[in-house]
Amino acid sequence: MDSKKRKLQISNGHYLDFDQLARLIHAMNSAEEGQKINMSFLEKETGLPFRQVRNRISMGRAMGIIEERALKLSPFGVLLSSHDIFFESKGTLEYLHYLAAGNYKNLVWYEVFNTLLPEKPPMDQAGWLKYFRSSLTHEYSLYSLNHHLNQEVRFIVEAYTKKGFKKLELLNQTLDGKLYRRRSTDFDQLIISAIIYNFGEKQRVNLLQMKDIITMPGLPGVLFNMDEAALRQLVEDLHQHGWVRYEGTHNLDQIRLKDDFRALDFLTAYYKGADPQPSG
Repeated sequence: MDSKKRKLQISNGHYLDFDQLARLIHAMNSAEEGQKINMSFLEKETGLPFRQVRNRISMGRAMGIIEERALKLSPFGVLLSSHDIFFESKGTLEYLHYLAAGNYKNLVWYEVFNTLLPEKPPMDQAGWLKYFRSSLTHEYSLYSLNHHLNQEVRFIVEAYTKKGFKKLELLNQTLDGKLYRRRSTDFDQLIISAIIYNFGEKQRVNLLQMKDIITMPGLPGVLFNMDEAALRQLVEDLHQHGWVRYEGTHNLDQIRLKDDFRALDFLTAYYKGADPQPSG
């Protein structure tokens, strides 16, 4: 992976605010056909100043809600605008966590959940900063390491201990400030299906190895600190539903995706409380 394409600055000093992000999503989704969506339009429709609009766009892109190269909602963002614009559902937060923390481009977000927490002993926020400054010392200026890095570490800590992602209880803090991850045990079957299919779509493969789902950075076992037995049981449940084919016998340990299912099919079913309908 190309480290030059990674993004250090996502929050630019702002905290995660789902209410303001909801205003941005609503403005983008409610634009009339042919209406040009630009920064002036978004400032007017949201009532937010330019700097806040820009930073909410940065956060929205980091979480896969807004297209990377256009002021336009992603297909998932469009779905959110209709079904969970205020980010109240646990399934929404789980999928957002996967999209954001599983994206290698989001430097601090990705490294916190795929390297720092899984591989290093619990440490406080100052310890996180020391860790990142040491590992990034040859890649960024002293100003970025002292200023921007501090903002991004604070953003992640606040997002998962006090702000919107707190509901997932993935990140916890001891009385002396040390941060540690909690093991996930409860996972919605439709959301885990959406994650598996999204990964397959990005990799352009329909066959995934179970060991990768368990141990590969950016996938559920690592991102959610999931117990292997619980994760295998989840996949077996998906197999029983007919949503994937789990081949766990005859020296095989792999997940075969169905050709006619897409990640968005499972997300749509989750929000509508229905069985997924194949669209492929």
